Amino acid sequence: MSNPEEAVMLVMTFVTKTLSAVSGGAARAAAHSVTGTKNLVRAFLHRREVMRLSELDERGLKDIGLVRSDIDGALAVSWLSDPSSVLQARSNQQQSAAASRREAGLRRPVVIQSAVRPGAKEIKIACNA
Repeated sequence: MSNPEEAVMLVMTFVTKTLSAVSGGAARAAAHSVTGTKNLVRAFLHRREVMRLSELDERGLKDIGLVRSDIDGALAVSWLSDPSSVLQARSNQQQSAAASRREAGLRRPVVIQSAVRPGAKEIKIACNA
């Protein structure tokens, strides 16, 4: 580099790019810690709500589609995890199982045969319900 001004411009460009990379990394780290804190607070609040659900009797739990073991399983996860996600997964599992049973029932007709008396016609009834 023959010109000192070019050298200064090169150094300034290098410093500016380095600082922008550091500040971007710092911003990502700060955003990650904020997201982690937000998730931790959300998990704590949801745990408190699941604990309130555990105060319901069996009938109240059945009304909302849960059983006591669902609540106990949700509360057994780590304090850093969201227990409501366990309940959501259990609910999705039950809904898909019920949908599978309905689907299987619709595909397979049930045939009911009546007792045949001598001289009577045989009647078959198919039902999809």
